[in-house]
Amino acid sequence: TLPNLELNELSRCLEFELERYIPGKKKESMMIDYKILYSLVNNQMVVFLIALERQIIEERISLVIDAGLLPNSINIDSLALMNAYNAAQLYSKEVMAILDIGHAVTKLVVFQGDTLYFSRDINNGVYDLIRLVCERTNVDFNTLNELGTNLAEKSKDLYMEIKKNLNGLVDELRLSFEYCARHLQKKIGQLYLSGGGSKIKIIEEALATNLNLKTSGLNITQGFKLAPSVKREDLKEYGLLLAVAVGLATG
Repeated sequence: TLPNLELNELSRCLEFELERYIPGKKKESMMIDYKILYSLVNNQMVVFLIALERQIIEERISLVIDAGLLPNSINIDSLALMNAYNAAQLYSKEVMAILDIGHAVTKLVVFQGDTLYFSRDINNGVYDLIRLVCERTNVDFNTLNELGTNLAEKSKDLYMEIKKNLNGLVDELRLSFEYCARHLQKKIGQLYLSGGGSKIKIIEEALATNLNLKTSGLNITQGFKLAPSVKREDLKEYGLLLAVAVGLATG
């Protein structure tokens, strides 16, 4: 959040902001971009700042070129999640949140239409959750994985242990949503889940209950027009896993 500034003043201001958030990095070693998202009533504006190490970008571009392709644009997961939601034509006037629960990293994005309000990475994923449960219950990873859905019916002890280990994630989300409400004046109306962790039903149940928020899986394929040779039922299993890929392809 910054005071309302002219574009030339904003560019200089963001150089100082970059030093606050990424201390010790020289501007020459970074690739920087930004977008003014919207203005606040108190003569301030919200700016989305992106800064990536130039070496990392150049390495990724080289991989694409070596594969015989020409990169057209560079995007990030948080914008891709928003793009995927809009591409699926799941229109809503509410402020939405998507939680992409990956193997090692969980990504949160808050947006409305095509305006991004907030994004962050939470440095643990479904693997960390399952590993902790395995350690505390002496159940090996493969056995837990094979139990799949309806875990409460199959093993109440495991069900309760997973639920208990979700408290950290719930706290992180609660803090993020409170920040959006207090500082950005944006109250989340619905939470969507995507990624591998979204297939664990207890996560959806626990988040909906603890956050008092309507929560459901984001099946990104449900709004797509499919070729005659593709059956919608065949895609159902993968719909929760495709949000980032679809967003990158359509962004």
